[in-house]
Amino acid sequence: MLVGVDATSLLCAQPRGEGRSLFRLYAEMARLRPDFSFLLFGQGASAVSDLWQGIPRATVSFFDLPGYRWNTWENLGLPWHAWRAGCDVLHCASSGAPMFSAVPVVMTVHDLIPLRGDDGQSLGEKAFFRRRLANGMRVASAVVTVSANTRSDLEAAFPGGGAPVEVIHWGCDIVPPGSVRPLDAEYVLALGGGAPRKNVSGTLRAFATIAERYPDLKLVVLGMGRADLSHELTAQAETMGLAGRLVVPGFVSDSELPAWFEHAACLCYLSLYEGFGLPLLEAMSFGVPVVASSTSSIPEVVGDAGLLVDPLDATAAGAAIDRVLRDREFRRQLGDAARMRAVDFPWHVAADRMAKILIAAAKSRRSLA
Repeated sequence: MLVGVDATSLLCAQPRGEGRSLFRLYAEMARLRPDFSFLLFGQGASAVSDLWQGIPRATVSFFDLPGYRWNTWENLGLPWHAWRAGCDVLHCASSGAPMFSAVPVVMTVHDLIPLRGDDGQSLGEKAFFRRRLANGMRVASAVVTVSANTRSDLEAAFPGGGAPVEVIHWGCDIVPPGSVRPLDAEYVLALGGGAPRKNVSGTLRAFATIAERYPDLKLVVLGMGRADLSHELTAQAETMGLAGRLVVPGFVSDSELPAWFEHAACLCYLSLYEGFGLPLLEAMSFGVPVVASSTSSIPEVVGDAGLLVDPLDATAAGAAIDRVLRDREFRRQLGDAARMRAVDFPWHVAADRMAKILIAAAKSRRSLA
C-alpha cells in the first residue's frame, strides 16, 4: 500500500515536536508493515533535514503553488499529487486537510490552540486554522487526535459533524542513561518558547518563591530560540532578584536534549495548554520528577506519576518544587513512577493503530460530501 503523507512538519530545516513525532510514527510503521511504502510531500526543497531518510521505503516529493490566502498547496496541489502518484490513502498529519480529495483522507489533529485562547495568532490566522480543520472534518474518512483532551476540544468546536474521531497517543523512546552532565550545578528544568501559553514567566515566578532556600539552584529554560525572548526573560529574572540564577542555553539539538532531561532535579512544566506534551513525557522517561499543570492534556500524560498544580498559582507550584527538592525519598519515588509511566506510551502501539486506520480508510473510498 502506498501512503501519501503531508510531511511539511518533517521536511524542514529543524523538525520540532510534530515533525519528530511524525518521523518516529512512520519509522515504526515501516518496521511493522513491510507491505507499506510512503510518499512524503513537502513544500519547497531548501534546507531540509535528512531525518526523513530514516524511514524505510520512503520517498519525497516537493512542490510549490502560489496562493497562500487560498491555501492552494494543501487544497489543490496535495490531493492532485497524491492522486497522480497512485496513493491508496492520504494522511494529512498537521491539523488540516484539503477541501476535496479523490484519495481517501485520514487527518491527525494535534491541538486546537488557535481556537482555545490568545496565543499570539491574528484573527485571520485563527480563521485560516478553523477552515483547514473544517475541511478535514468534512472530507476525512477518519480523524485521529493525539489526546482525549484534543478530541473533546475538537468535538466541541465541530459538534455532531464529520468522521469518527479516535485517540492515538504519541509514543516515547526510552533512551539509556549515561550522558555527560550539561551544567555543573543542580537545576530545575523548564521548557519555554515565545508562545504565551508556555507560561515561562509563571515558571520564573514559581522559582522565585523557593530561590532563597536553595541559593545554588539554577533554573534552566530550554526552547528560547530567539535572542530577544532570551534577553526579555533574563531582564525579568534580574528585576526579581534572580540575576545569575537563570540559564537560557538557546537552541538545543535533539542529541543534546536527553542530557538536560537526565540530570534535572525536577521538571517544571506550567504550560497553560498542550495538545499532548511530548517533552514532558520524554523527561519522565529519564525518571525526572515532574511538577506540571493540571490543565488540558497534561494530566492525561502525567497520570499519577507527577505533582499537578494550577499553572497560574506560583506559590502552589513553588511548594511542589520545594517538596521534590527537600524530600530525597519522595523525589526518588516520583522519579520511579515517572519512568514507569513513560513506558506506557510505546511507539509500536501508536504505529500499529495508525496503520489499521490507514488501511480501513484506503478500503472505504468514502464518497466526498
